[in-house]
Amino acid sequence: MVLLGLLSAEPATAHVNLQPGLLELGEVTELRVELPRLRPGAPPEALELEGEGLEALSSRLQGTVGAESVWSVRVRAGGEPRTVPVVLRARYADGASVEVDDRLTLVPAAESSFPWVAVLAGGALAVGFAVAALTLARRRPA
Repeated sequence: MVLLGLLSAEPATAHVNLQPGLLELGEVTELRVELPRLRPGAPPEALELEGEGLEALSSRLQGTVGAESVWSVRVRAGGEPRTVPVVLRARYADGASVEVDDRLTLVPAAESSFPWVAVLAGGALAVGFAVAALTLARRRPA
């Protein structure tokens, strides 16, 4: 009997898509979340994202594509580099919610590309030239 029930169940034809799947620690990242139709009727009115070390800053519905809803979720990741299980909770107008699990990978933030060494060296040279110019200016007879 149970086997018959399992064989007659329809397989899921769509899945959740979170992009990008890598988040830089300490940085605010905007995720694109594509949700399949999780239940009959209208798409969810709100989407929440939870995960250890993740701070969900905002979420908004971008639109629908067929039966899917597309969301923009801004998050900030903290802690150590790791893979984090996340829960996406779709909230509907009638108060019901549906939870979907996924994963995100947290990576160290990229090193700053600002050339601090060159700026400091240039500043030191500028100060050196200014001191030399002032010294020469004081030595000149008036």
